[in-house]
Amino acid sequence: MTPLEILLLLIILAALLVPLIPVRRRRRRGLEGFPLVTACLLVANVFLFAATSQSSGDGVTVNEAIARHWGLVPRQGSLITLITYMFLHGSWGHVIGNMLGLWLFGPHVEEALGKLEYLLFYLGAGIAGGLLHVVIADTLLPVTASSPLVGASGAIFGVLGLYAVRFWRTKMRVLLFFNVPSIWAVCAFALLQVFSGILSLADGGQSNNTANWAHVGGFLFGLVIALPLRMREDSRVEYSLEDAQTAHAAGRLDQAAAHYRRVLAATPKDPDAQRALAQVCAQLRQAEAAHRHFQEALRLYVQNGNANAVAATYGDALTRFEIFPLPPRLLLSVASACEEAQAYPLALASLAELCRDHPATPEGEMGLLRLGRLHLTKLNQPQNAAGIFSEFLRLYPDSAWRHHAERLFAEAVHPGGKD
Repeated sequence: MTPLEILLLLIILAALLVPLIPVRRRRRRGLEGFPLVTACLLVANVFLFAATSQSSGDGVTVNEAIARHWGLVPRQGSLITLITYMFLHGSWGHVIGNMLGLWLFGPHVEEALGKLEYLLFYLGAGIAGGLLHVVIADTLLPVTASSPLVGASGAIFGVLGLYAVRFWRTKMRVLLFFNVPSIWAVCAFALLQVFSGILSLADGGQSNNTANWAHVGGFLFGLVIALPLRMREDSRVEYSLEDAQTAHAAGRLDQAAAHYRRVLAATPKDPDAQRALAQVCAQLRQAEAAHRHFQEALRLYVQNGNANAVAATYGDALTRFEIFPLPPRLLLSVASACEEAQAYPLALASLAELCRDHPATPEGEMGLLRLGRLHLTKLNQPQNAAGIFSEFLRLYPDSAWRHHAERLFAEAVHPGGKD
């Protein structure tokens, strides 16, 4: 064979051997987004195989006595072996293949479920796969009924099943070159397991030592459990956001607004979607709707303690509205967030509006004091601060903050001096 023919053959073999690859970026990054449970499961499986393996004429394989004691033997299975079997593997190829699948899909499902929920789901999928294997082997596969089942593939097929529901539209690379929706790729892979399992029934499992029915059981568990976990609803929100962003970028504003409204119908407390819809409504010259969504976005960002987002949203709103009225309590919170984000011009704007439009409220009183302190401590403008504190003492002579205002007034009049 020529070198070119050898290269082409290697490429074809690699494409056939490479597993399904999800083409999706996870949203959460850094330490918070690190797939800790998936990583721990991977390390535990590799470590346990290394600790329980032995060298034999067939290479490095699991210790037979350990496999029979801790593996899942259909005719003498127990509750404990329904869990322990999924942490044992038959060979290095077995464990590496399973862990590759876990590392490709596990982080996405862990992100979707949360760490504790993901761990419980993983164990549940493994148990479901083991149970179906026990039922099928004990009744229809007499050859395998006395053999120990080991491997994490039942649990991993559960991960695949939930992935297919939660990320059904996400593209998946198949045979290295083709991108198809994950629902088609994963379900085709699962149907292959069903077909192989049915073929194994013909000779009682004598010609097939792969636990296809454990794969099917785990996969069905993933599909079914995704429903009460509302994975389908979560996927609708994610894909509606993607569609909205695509439509917005392409200038299809009406479509973008419709997609964002669909998102907010499912998750009304999503501040990012509220802000995005406000921007679209402003571009559509729907001033009332834009104001309402900007205000709701600000309220939610304040509630979440996201000062930078508050400042960015308030600044965006001010560029789109000549007048952007807000309730006094929210205005004061916006001012505090803008000051925390060091967006001092925005803090000044919100405090000035608060003092101008709501002087008779407790927030207006506090806003004037905060305005003076901002000029004094952040902007280094003691003369402006002195005038503001003097106005505060005139407007609110009986204020509980009077002595504090007098001290700040003296500091503004005599910078660096003492009271």
